[in-house]
Amino acid sequence: MEILKSLFRSIVRLAAINIALILFFASTPLLYVTVPFWVILTRPADAAAMFTVYMMTGPFVCGFWMTVICHWHTVRKAQREGRSANWREAEGGMFCTVGKSIGFMVMGWFGSALAEFVFCGAAGNLLHSNTGRLEFFAMAPFAVFAPVWLVLLCRWMRGRKREDFIRAKGDRELRETLHAISIRAKSMRSLNAH
Repeated sequence: MEILKSLFRSIVRLAAINIALILFFASTPLLYVTVPFWVILTRPADAAAMFTVYMMTGPFVCGFWMTVICHWHTVRKAQREGRSANWREAEGGMFCTVGKSIGFMVMGWFGSALAEFVFCGAAGNLLHSNTGRLEFFAMAPFAVFAPVWLVLLCRWMRGRKREDFIRAKGDRELRETLHAISIRAKSMRSLNAH
């Protein structure tokens, strides 16, 4: 009986730790933007300790957010199309989706660590004054979440290209021009083949 109680306590403790970590990770974009300024303005002596915690937790936070945005666009698309029940199968099954999530998480961790290293090397001299610290921490979230920003930017650019293509598909004159170019390219290939 004591073993079951111990096992139950361990499970409850693990669940509480996971809930606390998820709440922390989910709120970090807000915390990373507000807390440094509050610490610098109210407790300047604690700024060095806060800097250490900020930069050490950054890669883990970025890994979490990379996992969140990994499948966000495909899940939203499946919801819009009314096929959210079989979303995972459409994306390659459990192995592919979990593998992609883990890959994004690892890339987020290492990408954030690298971006923080470069950022601290480039802007580390700002940490010698309160004004400099404010400037440093105003730019720091861009370094911490650099991989997230890159993924979102790439997806936005890819979406823009797709929208341009869809718009071009509806344009009759452009479609006729593309068809004429295609016919000319085929004829040139056939001349080169002979």
